[in-house]
Amino acid sequence: MLKCNQVTKIVATDDYRELGVLKKMEFKMHLLMCKHCQRYFSQLKSLGFEARRNAENHEAGTEQLQRMEKNIREQLDG
Repeated sequence: MLKCNQVTKIVATDDYRELGVLKKMEFKMHLLMCKHCQRYFSQLKSLGFEARRNAENHEAGTEQLQRMEKNIREQLDG
C-alpha cells in the first residue's frame, strides 16, 4: 500500500498517468481511505482549474486576481 508521502508526490507531480496497473490500484485505494490525501488531491485539482481558467484570459486584472484568490480560498476551506 502506498503511503501518504508517496501519494502526495504522485499528485503534485502529475505522475499518475505513468503508474502501472497495480500502482494505480494502490493509489486509488489510498485515496478512498485517506481523507487527508483526498483533500490534498481536491485542492490541487481546484488550483489547476483556476490557473487554466485564468490563463485563457491571458491578462488578469486586479479584480480577477482577487476573485481567483477568493475562489481558491473557498475551495480550500470547503
